[in-house]
Amino acid sequence: MRLTKEKAAENRAKVVDAALGLFQRRGFADVGVAELMGAAGLTHGGFYNHFGSKTDLEAEACALAFERALKVIGKMAAKPAGAERRAAIRLYVERYLSARARDAAGASCPMVSFGTDVSRESREVQAKYAEGLRAYIELMASALEADAATARATIAELVGALSLARSVACEDRALSDGILESAKQRILARL
Repeated sequence: MRLTKEKAAENRAKVVDAALGLFQRRGFADVGVAELMGAAGLTHGGFYNHFGSKTDLEAEACALAFERALKVIGKMAAKPAGAERRAAIRLYVERYLSARARDAAGASCPMVSFGTDVSRESREVQAKYAEGLRAYIELMASALEADAATARATIAELVGALSLARSVACEDRALSDGILESAKQRILARL
């Protein structure tokens, strides 16, 4: 039976969403097509009806991850300048550098989830990542009412702290917590 265009689009979206979760938890290379399709509740035989290659799916999942992250920071940047926006930024930093965010690898910021993997991926995936990062920097600069250099430095501190905290969380919880807290306090002190 032939699928309607609507059902095909729905299935494609399910695959991208399922792939995103798997890629964020385990990286691009550790997830195969059969597993991706199974996670979406579909058979692996239909994969190439939706995507030209796994690389195409990886790029689309990366773009989706940034789209979701940009919505969050976009809401923050849209707040009226002054106390209301500063409060939104503070809340964002506190949530980003929390133990909950550290422990939620499957629902993470794409810069943390894909940061180390993306350099080994295709140009297509790298392009989507760079596009998302540029948009994130632009929105962060707007939210902070700062220049791009300040936004880049703030993002690097957020991403670096969360990445480091995750890397030692199982072995040394106190060190992991300390990394999060130190970065959080330094960023919040500048607001």
